[in-house]
Amino acid sequence: MKIRHRLALQFTVLSGCILLVIFILVYLLLQSYVNNTFFNQLEDRALITAQVFLEKDELARKKWKDVEKKYIQAIPGEDGMIYDEANQPVFIEPGSVSIEPAIIQAVRHHKKYRFHYKGNPAVGLYYTDNQGNFVIFVTAGNEAGQAQLMHNLWILGGTFALGMLMVFLLGQWFSYRALRPINYINRQMKNIRASNLHARVKKSRNDDEIDELASNFNDLLEHLEKAFHMQQSFVSNASHELRTPLTAIITELEVILQKQRNQEDYIKTLRSVLDESAKLKTITNGLLELTQAETDTHAGKEHIRLDELLWDLREEWANKHPEQLLNVQMLRLPEDATRLEITGHRELLILAVKNIIKNAFKFSNNQAVEVALDCQQEQLLITVTDHGIGISPEDAARIFLPLFRANNARIYPGFGIGLSMAQKIVQAHRGQITVSSEPGQGSIFSISFPAQQHI
Repeated sequence: MKIRHRLALQFTVLSGCILLVIFILVYLLLQSYVNNTFFNQLEDRALITAQVFLEKDELARKKWKDVEKKYIQAIPGEDGMIYDEANQPVFIEPGSVSIEPAIIQAVRHHKKYRFHYKGNPAVGLYYTDNQGNFVIFVTAGNEAGQAQLMHNLWILGGTFALGMLMVFLLGQWFSYRALRPINYINRQMKNIRASNLHARVKKSRNDDEIDELASNFNDLLEHLEKAFHMQQSFVSNASHELRTPLTAIITELEVILQKQRNQEDYIKTLRSVLDESAKLKTITNGLLELTQAETDTHAGKEHIRLDELLWDLREEWANKHPEQLLNVQMLRLPEDATRLEITGHRELLILAVKNIIKNAFKFSNNQAVEVALDCQQEQLLITVTDHGIGISPEDAARIFLPLFRANNARIYPGFGIGLSMAQKIVQAHRGQITVSSEPGQGSIFSISFPAQQHI
């Protein structure tokens, strides 16, 4: 069931429950009013009955005529009885009305007493006269009142049914109006495909939850567009990097197979094929490590002090690469050493920093590289500074793409995987990595982590 119909149905059910409660209360109040009015009428009839039979000799002629006229105007089905102090019927011939002594005593006690006799309303009235004390009973069927109640019940039932129909139709219209912006967004979303990810959903000017939904969807489209372009760039770069060694292998084999060669030529060709195959293996292994870099951070987490990590890295670098000078500096170290800690995977974090340092030495022709740790108020900042070839502004936005290599870096060995891996590792540790560079002036890579963060 569509939301439009479900909302209309729910609105109708809710309104129906409210109307039903209201109509039931109206009917009950009306029933109480009709019954109370009829009982009051029976009380008047009981008083007139008493006046007719007990006060005739005491009333003026004109007033007696009025009382007699009212008595003649009896209620349909009316029946009455007068009892004396001995609970014996008097003045009226005994009829169908036979009242129990307990009820007669209740009337004497309460002066007025309402009850039901054989399913009909009845009234008992205690009347004091110079001839004695009497109890007058009058009972009758409230046929007019019941007919009026039944008529009103049909009116209420018909009004309820008509009201429910109107509420349902109005609910349909209201839900259509309320959901129209969503339908408008849905129609726009249906037209967005991989070929037009640049398109965006138009928002209304209401600044409501639907506009917020459209904004979130537009943000999602923007991320998808960036990811799609990154994927295209990755496929293009991967194709280029994989095609180069494959082309070299095929060319070498085609040349060697054109004619009979001596053993030395075969060995030379096989060595060339082996080198190119090693490059292919390096690229594929790098891509595999790239995909695993992010997931591996969820295992083996530990508390890592960044200052100790950098000192250990400098010592390791001095032992393995004594020809390369790696300077490490500590800036604004806090008194509380725990502020230098982050939680994560130590080996992967070392790998990320190593990849950046390797690039710094490679693209600066082994000039000195400076690494600094700065404990700022909101973050821990590691900077790696080199004095190499630098990066152009147009290439700086793409250097973290897998297998991307800047134009001025193609003469250096490598496959463009290290920075991508470093970025994934840093992001998995809830950090960010940025670069600031000018061609020919060197580069500064900045790795920032939130202070005292835990992943």
